[in-house]
Amino acid sequence: MTFPEPKSDATVATKPAKWSIDHAAQYYNVTGWGAGFFSINEKGHMVVHPMGPGGPTIDVMDVVEDIQERRLGFPCVVRFQDVLRARVKSINETFGRAIAELGYGGRYYGVFPIKVNQMREVVEEVLDAGAPYHYGLEAGSKGELLIVLAMNTDPEAITVCNGYKDEEFLRLALLGRKLGRKIVVVIEKLSELPHLLRLSDEMQVEPMIGLRVKLTTKGTGKWEGSSGDFAKFGLTVPELIDAVRILKEKGRESCARLLHFHVGSQLTEIRVVKDAVNEGARVYAKLRKMGLPIDYFDMGGGLGVDYVGSHSAGFSSSMNYTLEEYVSDVVYNVQRICKDEEVPEPNIVSESGRAITAHHACVLMNVFGSIEIGSPEEIALASQPRPDEPDVVREMREIVDSLSPRNKAEAYHDAAAKKEEALQMFKLGILGLEERALVETLFWKLCHGLVALNRGKKRLPRDTRDLGDKIADQYMANFSLFQSAPDHWAFDQLFPVVPLHRLGEAPTRDCTIVDITCDSDGKIEQFIEGEGVDETLSLHPLRNGEPYFIGLFMTGAYQDVMGDMHNLFGRVNEVHVFVDDEDPEDFYIEEVIPGDTVKDVLASVQYDTPDLARRVKGALDQRVKEGVLRPKEGVQLQDFYESVMRGYTYLSGL
Repeated sequence: MTFPEPKSDATVATKPAKWSIDHAAQYYNVTGWGAGFFSINEKGHMVVHPMGPGGPTIDVMDVVEDIQERRLGFPCVVRFQDVLRARVKSINETFGRAIAELGYGGRYYGVFPIKVNQMREVVEEVLDAGAPYHYGLEAGSKGELLIVLAMNTDPEAITVCNGYKDEEFLRLALLGRKLGRKIVVVIEKLSELPHLLRLSDEMQVEPMIGLRVKLTTKGTGKWEGSSGDFAKFGLTVPELIDAVRILKEKGRESCARLLHFHVGSQLTEIRVVKDAVNEGARVYAKLRKMGLPIDYFDMGGGLGVDYVGSHSAGFSSSMNYTLEEYVSDVVYNVQRICKDEEVPEPNIVSESGRAITAHHACVLMNVFGSIEIGSPEEIALASQPRPDEPDVVREMREIVDSLSPRNKAEAYHDAAAKKEEALQMFKLGILGLEERALVETLFWKLCHGLVALNRGKKRLPRDTRDLGDKIADQYMANFSLFQSAPDHWAFDQLFPVVPLHRLGEAPTRDCTIVDITCDSDGKIEQFIEGEGVDETLSLHPLRNGEPYFIGLFMTGAYQDVMGDMHNLFGRVNEVHVFVDDEDPEDFYIEEVIPGDTVKDVLASVQYDTPDLARRVKGALDQRVKEGVLRPKEGVQLQDFYESVMRGYTYLSGL
């Protein structure tokens, strides 16, 4: 994996001696990535502002309590549906203001690409919130188009059909035209165009055709490879000219209604947005002059989300522009080029998905334990000298006791050599297991001492620079990274991780987070800290008998539909939260969607669960016949086996 360059121990945001809620907001950078939807209240709890700053608030720990009372179990996806509505409204109204201020001749028609989140409740909420703006949908497959044809019933809203298409796909799109809908078929490869024209003649309906052009301008960030001359989708300029020729030869120029381009998801730099719009607008103008009555200018997706909150292009999970700047630059540059080329100003279309959905969902999980390298208890026991201990133990103890700011590097080198010596002695059988354990524990004591001495220093010896990250605690969280945040595992996407409570208390444990899958990649070890990224995150000490909850935020884009069932951990429980209209400080859970049971995930990989139960019953019956088990015990074990099948796939009773 290639993460952004982490900060050195010398530049990590240091925690002040006197901690406060304001310090917590800065350390976890809630203000930076929260976009006005998240903050910390006076109780030290994470708070959601579903309608933006100044609006109603929801204490996330109150949601946790409600989930517990419903006996749903964690992990749990929480969707704050009002955030979806707020994002739809914000994007549409920002475009509306810019168009009005600049006196632009067209209007804005946004579409939501449902590949970003195809969940029915999400699509319904987006459409309902977008109804006043004639907000449409985008489909990239037959399955998605089946959804869109049924859901997007507004005759003024447009539906954009992207992706490669077979005959069924094209017929579905033309069915939409028969229904009086503005269904635009975007031509991704030239061979699709004559095929579409033939089918439209057969079905006796006029298609709305979009032409997707490959711009030379390339995007930035993780998805820059999806744009440029060698992009997967779209027509080259020579192919675009051929498309114009085909339309004219068939007398179907009037069907060409939309120009489409796309320079990548999560664009980090506003410069790229400007360059792409300028190039795309020139193509639009030339096509108009060639006789195509195109009236929709579709700039695709790309509007970024600042997951880090750094407001810079230095991280692929951030961006150096605001929504207002993005919209103003788009409208201004399209208008400028249209005036220069003396062509009509088209309606502007964008396919923002991540920017609509990212903030509305989070995964709440419980931490149920920790793995410590050199725990205080172990170090305390090892620190007591013992009579007749081997020389290698005594010498390691002397090295540890002599540690000072002046000999840090020397002490580390000596201790590492002594640890290796003890290992070799153990392999030769001349050192016992207990003595080897003492040497290793003393070595970890030295490492903890070095981390304390290094803290806050600007220049550190290379060998000890990353010790703090290496010996950090591993907090065990009840979730699957592969199910709940696959983008972090697959291509390093950063998501904010924040405790849901105790934020008024100083976090004193430097941690990484490991999930419950049997996979070494099931861990989070890159975290948003301040306005940067670090390999550990400071969390609070775990208390016996007291639950500790953390949230993985901004998971609303792509994670729901891309999550996999590694280790057969299925979909998690889900609740949909709305602000209570009668009490702005309260909320209600409108819908609960139970997560997968073990039976569900077994069926998904072709196991017949009644057959599995019969096999186990047969084995238990045999043990009863052999007299190893009592009949009653056999029945109880069979009931237990089947009850686990009916239960949640994640850990319970923690």
